[in-house]
Amino acid sequence: MQLIKNFLERWGIHCFLLPLFFILHTYIQYYGLVSTGITLKIFFIILSVTVAVFFLLLLITRNANKSMQLATLYGFLFLFFGVIKDLISDDLRIHFLSRYIVLLPLLFILAVLLTILILKKRDFRKSNLYENILLLVFIGIDCVKILFTANISFINKNLLVNPDIIQTVRLDTSISKPDVYFLVFDSYPGSEFLKTTMQYNNSSFDSALIQRGFFVEKSTRSNYNRTIFSLSSTLNFQYLNGIKENASASSKEYSLARLSIKYSIVPELFQSSGYTNYNLSIFDFPDHPALYRESFLTLPDQDVLLYNTLQGRIKNDILWNLILWMDRKRYKEIKPVSFDEEFTADKKRQLHFNNTVIDSVVKIPVIKTNKPKFIYAHFYLPHPPFFYNAKGELNDLNYILTDESLTNRNLFLSYLQYTNDQIIRIIDSIQKLSPKPPVIIIQSDHGFRDFKGGTPYSELYFDNYSAFYFPDRNYNMIYDSMTNINTFPVFFNKYFNAKIPLQKDSMVAMPY
Repeated sequence: MQLIKNFLERWGIHCFLLPLFFILHTYIQYYGLVSTGITLKIFFIILSVTVAVFFLLLLITRNANKSMQLATLYGFLFLFFGVIKDLISDDLRIHFLSRYIVLLPLLFILAVLLTILILKKRDFRKSNLYENILLLVFIGIDCVKILFTANISFINKNLLVNPDIIQTVRLDTSISKPDVYFLVFDSYPGSEFLKTTMQYNNSSFDSALIQRGFFVEKSTRSNYNRTIFSLSSTLNFQYLNGIKENASASSKEYSLARLSIKYSIVPELFQSSGYTNYNLSIFDFPDHPALYRESFLTLPDQDVLLYNTLQGRIKNDILWNLILWMDRKRYKEIKPVSFDEEFTADKKRQLHFNNTVIDSVVKIPVIKTNKPKFIYAHFYLPHPPFFYNAKGELNDLNYILTDESLTNRNLFLSYLQYTNDQIIRIIDSIQKLSPKPPVIIIQSDHGFRDFKGGTPYSELYFDNYSAFYFPDRNYNMIYDSMTNINTFPVFFNKYFNAKIPLQKDSMVAMPY
């Protein structure tokens, strides 16, 4: 024991333990978002850089312990910069101090002062012992945690919601279980937006649904004005932790929202109740991968692991905003008329995805199974690009991919009419072919936010569409101003006597 103590006092191995603690702690913090292989790769890269920095400092200081202390100092400031910034901003609430223009110079001055003190210091035994033991204890705790990563509750730490709520839900599964179709039409606006901004009367579509037994909400709203956060909230029937009003979402929050959807409560409740889940969406479910993934909905593993580093925060907070500013400036000066092959190919995949989902969802009713079905289908309709006109004819791809096309009111309204026709076609097929009357929920994730030249950012971006079909046509539980967050509590309360409390209907604005 004395030999170990002597070793820990003599040598500052903390500079090499720090990368191990960082990577273990980050892996646990974002478990489920990153692969083990990429994590190991990033660890060896950080460790190699640390070793290189140590030997470079050794050439300058000619003292191993001084070089180790300096490597630990610089490594801590670099690897845990985001933690320091969040501590000052979120916990201490000293927002002025957390601004990059203030924080970076202060940390630089601090690093210089500490460097001077370390270079003057002669005896490092106490500091070595303290830092070595502290990091070894932290590493040991994280190693114990990793032994339990197979437990689903461990993954839940990464969710933006409270997963324990599922433990309080009690479903009466002895009653008849209807098939449930959750049909999400991306960016489908509500009547208020269409009337105010587009000067368009959509009442004929409402009437067509009402004739088929639907209840159409008159003044519904989404809870979030971004797809991934809106669906994460809806499928977990609760508001999202850490997503702040009027604050831009970070790439990490996008990834956490994606994970929240993957392990969301609604599909889990259906599956545990004996349902077969059908995933025709842009999000992953356990054992049911997405049909199509948007590039902005995924974040490379290395970016997740390095998010809290100085490099990661500058990339996400400074360079990202600089790129957006340059893009906005560029698009004000020119109207793009040509696109790179990757962009065009991605939009063609989006078109293929829409057609695949439409063709697939109308075939599901005839699939013979002893289990009830839960179907989540996500359509990029009437989300731009506006691929079709009202007659179902393909528009010119070279034009509908331009920024200018978003200001084309006629193009949008024509695509909206095409969308309406597809919805009626889908509904008629489901109702006609289903062996027993199903529940059908038609809902948009948010309003139409992409129209340029219309109203500026406002509450109209939350003005979405919601319509419900219950076979008994008893809609007493639904009210006209009900938001998306209460969609599934109403369903489970009605059909499974779940007694899930409804949430307050409110909106969380997220700037673009």
